[in-house]
Amino acid sequence: MSTLADQIRNIIDIFTSREPSVSARFLQRLNEGCLTRDEGNMSHFCVYFLPYDPASRKVFMIHHKKSGKWLSPGGHIDRGELLLEALNREIQEELGVTNAFPALPAPFLITATPIDNPIQPCKEHLDLWFLLETNGSSFAPDPHEFLATRWLDFDEAESLITDPANRKALGIVRSRNAMQA
Repeated sequence: MSTLADQIRNIIDIFTSREPSVSARFLQRLNEGCLTRDEGNMSHFCVYFLPYDPASRKVFMIHHKKSGKWLSPGGHIDRGELLLEALNREIQEELGVTNAFPALPAPFLITATPIDNPIQPCKEHLDLWFLLETNGSSFAPDPHEFLATRWLDFDEAESLITDPANRKALGIVRSRNAMQA
C-alpha cells in the first residue's frame, strides 16, 4: 500500500526536469516528515484544483475569505489522507461535488508558495495542482468559505488573480487550451 509520501515522491519524479527547484523543495520537505498541517508543521502539502469548462473555455475561481484573494479552490491534506481522498474531500467541501475523481489524475503543476498572511498560521504550502474539467452544473459552493465565486474567461481571471502560483496554473491551462483550439 502506498503512503502520501510515496505518492508525492512519484509526482516529484515527473516534475524534476520541469520544476527542478520546486521538486528539490518537495523532496527536502518529504525528508523532514510531518507532511500535513494537522501534524503541527507550518510547511505542509496541499491540493488545488482548477475547474475548467472546455465548452465555454472558462475557469471557476473563488474569492477566498481568509486570504482575501481570488484563487483556485483547494486546501490542506489532512493527516492519514492519500491524494485522491484529499482532492475529493476538498472538492466536496468547497463545491459540494461528491467523488469528482474516481481515480487520482496526474497533476499538471507543483508549486511552493510562501504564506504571508497573519490570519493563516501556515508559512508555506507545497501545492499539487489538478485540472477538473466540468461545466459546473452540480456545483454548490460553500458560502462560509468564499466572498464570491465566478466563471471567468482567461483574461478576466488573469485580471483578478495576484497569487503567483495561481497565475502560473492559469497560464498552463490557458496554453493547453490554446493548443487544443
